[in-house]
Amino acid sequence: MSYDPNTITYAVSIHFSKEVNELISATEKEIAEITGNDFMIENKVPPHITIGAFHGTKKDEVRLLQNVEDFTREQEPGIVQFKEIGNFNEKVLFLQPEKGEYLVKLNEGIHQLLLPEYEKGENGYYVPEVWFPHMTLAIRLNQDQYKKALPCAQKIKLPLRANVSEISVYQCSPFLLLKSFAI
Repeated sequence: MSYDPNTITYAVSIHFSKEVNELISATEKEIAEITGNDFMIENKVPPHITIGAFHGTKKDEVRLLQNVEDFTREQEPGIVQFKEIGNFNEKVLFLQPEKGEYLVKLNEGIHQLLLPEYEKGENGYYVPEVWFPHMTLAIRLNQDQYKKALPCAQKIKLPLRANVSEISVYQCSPFLLLKSFAI
């Protein structure tokens, strides 16, 4: 399948327990208040780790959702442990998890299932060979915002263990939750 500009980018992400979600959401709100950068809040981006991004057409969406639902049914509940605060060029602030067996299995499995039918999305950043798992706390930060945001993120007690509760499929641009499946 070659890239078609009329396709939609779909993200497949994992989500966490209510307690972890509340902690991360509170941190995102504090960062937004202190920095004035409310991208995560304004766009209603929930705490998550993206395990795959794919291009597909609207007509293939039902099949994509069914594939992810079937994949989720085969997964065991798991735990992700966040070990440190990280950043991408001081423009994105995130929690970095250990890239353990559970996360690797999810990432590899979703790609084995979907890449035969769908084109890799997001410039291939989520394919197993280059994937860098992270949970974004703030994005599109300027230098001053980053300096203000970092102390907020550092309030999170690490290591942070998080139970994976579901796998979800999102449409990107505009960001829209399509469906979530409990693990």
